[in-house]
Order: sequence, then C-alpha cells, then structure tokens
Amino acid sequence: MKNMKILVSNDDGLYGAGLEPLIEVMKKLGDVFVVVPDSPMSASSHSITLHKPIRLISQKKNFYTVTGTPSDCVRFGIIGILKGKADIIVSGINDGPNLGEDCIYSGTVAAAREGAMLGFQSFAVSLVPNGKGNFNIAAEYTYKIIKEAMKSKIPKYTFLNINVPDTDEIKGVAVTKMGRRIYDDDISERTDPRGFKYYWIAGKQLSGYPIKNTDIFAIEKKYASVTPLKVDQTDFLYLKKLKKFKF
Repeated sequence: MKNMKILVSNDDGLYGAGLEPLIEVMKKLGDVFVVVPDSPMSASSHSITLHKPIRLISQKKNFYTVTGTPSDCVRFGIIGILKGKADIIVSGINDGPNLGEDCIYSGTVAAAREGAMLGFQSFAVSLVPNGKGNFNIAAEYTYKIIKEAMKSKIPKYTFLNINVPDTDEIKGVAVTKMGRRIYDDDISERTDPRGFKYYWIAGKQLSGYPIKNTDIFAIEKKYASVTPLKVDQTDFLYLKKLKKFKF
C-alpha cells in the first residue's frame, strides 16, 4: 500500500480543524495531494461550478485551494493535478456528523461520491462532535478503517462513509446502514438594521431515530460507523412495480 497517490479534500476549507490530522495519517499510506475549497462549503451537497471560472491557488508543494465546491476540488484534483493517477480519495475530516440524510446535503460526502463517480476508491470521514474536538483519534480510526478496507477492492461506484464519535472511549467499528435523521423544521425570521426581513433555514435541533444497525445507532453506542453508499440511487424494488404501470 506504500507509494499510493492519495487525494485529500474536504468541505471545511483550508482551515478545517480535521484537515491536518487527516493528512498526517494518510502519509502512512503514500504520497498525499491536497485540494480543498478556499472557503468553508458545508452543506454544498454535490454542486459543481459551471457558470464562472475556477481559480487554483498553490499553497505549498502538493497542496492547493480551489475557488469552488468540494466536488470541483475532487474533479480538479483527479483530472487536472493527478492526471487520473490517483489511488484513493479521502474527504474530511468533517467538523460535524454526516449521518442518515445528512449525506444528501453534505459537501464532505459529495467529494467522496465524486471520486467514486470517476471510478476511484473513495472515503468520506466525519467527527461527530461532543465538545472534545479530538480529530487525532478520528484520524487514527480513519487510517485503521481505510487500511482494512483496501485489503479487498471496494466495488466500483461504491464509497464508504465513516463517522467517528468524539470520545476517548470508542468501543470499536460497526458496519452500518444509513439512519433516519430528525431535522428541526423551523424557519427563523429576523429583521436587519434597515428594516428588511431575512431568514435562517437551518434548524437548531438535530437528532435521529436510534434504529439498530444504523449509523446513528452506532454513534450513540460509541462505535465508529462505516456505511457503504452507492452512486446509483435507483429504487430497484419500486422499479419492478413501476414497469407494470400503463403510462
């Protein structure tokens, strides 16, 4: 596994707290190339930049920022910098959970999905905060999980979503499915100093259903969760029923 070319990205940008710990552990596996957004892009989902130019800024050797989204970063890193010669793509370590439906909104997960779409072994990594901010423990678990997963090839167009609880008492690693999130559906209305209304659509409360074998359940029980996700979102069960319809 030595001498691999590893592309690291994230959605927290250049100053994301989980970036350097991830880079350091990935150096154990090979040569690390970093391409991250030049500003925080949390919840940017799988957006790409189409209608304005993208700028690539070299920060230091093999370390770049991009004036775009996490998906832009991975695409640019694989095609523009590594010329298609990447071995694995790792996105994170996100400062916050990506559990259940968070994966739909997440720029961190989208970066890994972009890597999988391009045919590469990809991983998204997130720290589920509990006030400690222990990204080093999350990084070590990331290294352990990726090293084990790479012993056998991940199926093409599948990628792994890793969440690590922010605790010194992690019980182990659980292989899970996506859970079900509960989001606060409140929209906060406020008034600016000029008298115009503005809104916050992100709710304050975030929880989930503690269903067994899900990522949410594993984190609640102090396990790191590993969830395989697919690029293909087809509902194959309903597809069979839909074929019987007379449109």
